[in-house]
Amino acid sequence: MLVTAGVVLLVVTLWFWRAARPDNPVLAPLEVMGDVAFKNADAETRKEMLRRVRAEPLSHSGEDDELP
Repeated sequence: MLVTAGVVLLVVTLWFWRAARPDNPVLAPLEVMGDVAFKNADAETRKEMLRRVRAEPLSHSGEDDELP
């Protein structure tokens, strides 16, 4: 009985860990595209909605690149 409960707890824990993984930021535009507001918006508003959720590119301005 205890072994069965342990196996069930292990299975539930593994399922929870896999389901609770954070989403990759690259997938954010897909979430926005699934909203009703996106479907009802015009082309310019859609572009702006997608621009806001896209990951910010890394800046190579050289300010933080100084070596000690």
